[in-house]
Amino acid sequence: KRLFVQALMCSAVVALAPVGASAQGAIKLKVASNYPANSLFSRVQQYMLDDITKRTNGRVTFETYYGGLLLKAADVFPGVSRGAADIGFSVPAAFNPREYPLTGVTLPFLTENVQAASLAFRDWYNTTEAVQKEYQRNNVRFLLALPSAENVLWSQKKVTTAADLKGMRIRMLLGPSDALTALGATPVTVPYTDAIDLLSRGGVDAISATPFEQGVKDGLAEMVNYLSPAGRIGVYAAVITAINLDKWNALPHDVQDAFIKSADDAVNYYVTAQGKEADEAVEVLLKAKRVQVVPMDPAEEKAWRDKTHDIVFKKYYDQVARSGANGPELVQSYIALLRKQEQLHPYKTGIDRYLARKK
Repeated sequence: KRLFVQALMCSAVVALAPVGASAQGAIKLKVASNYPANSLFSRVQQYMLDDITKRTNGRVTFETYYGGLLLKAADVFPGVSRGAADIGFSVPAAFNPREYPLTGVTLPFLTENVQAASLAFRDWYNTTEAVQKEYQRNNVRFLLALPSAENVLWSQKKVTTAADLKGMRIRMLLGPSDALTALGATPVTVPYTDAIDLLSRGGVDAISATPFEQGVKDGLAEMVNYLSPAGRIGVYAAVITAINLDKWNALPHDVQDAFIKSADDAVNYYVTAQGKEADEAVEVLLKAKRVQVVPMDPAEEKAWRDKTHDIVFKKYYDQVARSGANGPELVQSYIALLRKQEQLHPYKTGIDRYLARKK
């Protein structure tokens, strides 16, 4: 009888063990973003999340809240810090500059190459203690940077020189705002969707701080007279994905490895998808009846860089100095990584693709 009871108990333990182990090993994480689910940034993030689930054989799953359903733009990173969400992606350099001053290193005129900027930021984080401490102070761990594609200027007035900017009311933010304001433009700080409405009613003369393909997709080619590369301001912001640091530290090492590998793969996915969108935008632009693309003389582009360099860089240096960091050293280390990645990953801007097709 004793042997029979022991056999039953052993059978029960064996039967329950897989269920218990599975339940104990399951990890479900809550993800928050202010971007709509159909945006390119969200599609890349979803690719990364799906890839993590695959790499962990379904052990890690995600509950996603896009479009600000869980947390609005300015609340995404603070929310991840306090655990209102486990993972978030937004632009802390724009919405939380006080908490993330170093993250604003994607300054105007540094690069137009989105892949180089993404990989350089990753390497910069991994090799720069001050940057790591910035995220640790906010109780998050960096995972992925998705830089916006190069900045352009959609305008009613033809812009080929800095003098053309004098008095123009331009929707702009972040680095482009600092640079264009220094060149004489009047900044109008409103959300992008509001700017489109203002443009249609004459409330602004131009829209900046908008990636090339995004503007084409939103119909700006049929709303304005001119499209300019804006002195090749280039990449001006990065959508950052981060995970709550306490949650990250609690993850098994193999799961952490899966996150890192999936984040790296997501960069390649982003570059392919962004390039496809740029090419599709070129096709639309070639058929546009209203807008005229106006390239700028290289000497004028250099003049824009030279005239704005000290103003833009000093603002960043002063910003990071408040956290005790060395701005010039941070920028130089980031630029060195950029140049290395640019050599490995050539890139052609949307306007350059258009001009090549137009010939």
